Amino acid sequence: MLRYLVRRILSMIPLLIVVTAFTFVVGQYGAGDLAAYLAGTRGDSTKGFDVELYQKFRQELGMDDPIYARYANWLWNAAHGDLGRSYVMMGDPPVAYLIKNAVPQSLQLCLAALVLVTIIGVPLGVVAAVFSNGFLDRVLVSGSSILSSIPSFVLAPVAIIVVVVRLQLLPSVGVGWHGLFAKETILPAFCLAMVGLLNVVRTTRVSILEVLSQEYVRAARARGLSERLVIARHVIRNAMLPVITVIGMTGAGLLGATIFIEQIFNIQGFGMMVSKGLQRGDIMTVTGAVLVSTVIVMLFSLGVDLVYGLIDPRVRVTK
Repeated sequence: MLRYLVRRILSMIPLLIVVTAFTFVVGQYGAGDLAAYLAGTRGDSTKGFDVELYQKFRQELGMDDPIYARYANWLWNAAHGDLGRSYVMMGDPPVAYLIKNAVPQSLQLCLAALVLVTIIGVPLGVVAAVFSNGFLDRVLVSGSSILSSIPSFVLAPVAIIVVVVRLQLLPSVGVGWHGLFAKETILPAFCLAMVGLLNVVRTTRVSILEVLSQEYVRAARARGLSERLVIARHVIRNAMLPVITVIGMTGAGLLGATIFIEQIFNIQGFGMMVSKGLQRGDIMTVTGAVLVSTVIVMLFSLGVDLVYGLIDPRVRVTK
């Protein structure tokens, strides 16, 4: 198992390099001239554009070096925990400091959404499979399709108007993060969970139907076991492998969906940080965020592979 983990971690390095290199190069050529921005905002506006200050900033930022040298320097510093500075934000804070403060909030929100999408999607998929091609099956699949097809930037405001303003069932989020177990977390977590609900319901339904057609399930029924015991003992566990894959990939994708949810609910998390960085052309913050989000997605994928062996004893990492 240890050798497998080492191999998987080492295999992540080339992908990290490719993803961050692409983001870095596109940002350097597409986000505008950072030295010109700094010279214009920090120089004496009464004297016009200061060419000497502009050249000074270009030299400090290494913008006269070849692009591959700049990326290699950034990558070396990133490997030592230095992701550069956000020159667009007040005080030029380190990007690592911004990410350190933003990621925990977003991960908690994603965890809450992942729990909701699991406890809602898996039972709905099981029920839809048991009543396959019936009225209940069509209602559940259609309802999941409708909820998942509504964009989060549409669903969230509608949910706020209906649940918070009209019905007053939940308090408004307000400013900042209120914690994983706060009532203010329920609504944004629910809206975020709807992003991946349909995939979980469909995958669970298809997987359950496939297992229900197996010989050992028919044998269990022939022994006189009730349908509930057959599903609980013989079907659900054997049908969980593809469902775990979808849940793991859904959890990895939820981090990107927080860009809209956190803006609507005013949560100062990872998604809000990335959104502000894109709006302001803060390439250092965006590149650092891409690195961190890529690592998180890879860790989700690795976690799914490790859980396989716990769910199904037939799945083992061998030489």
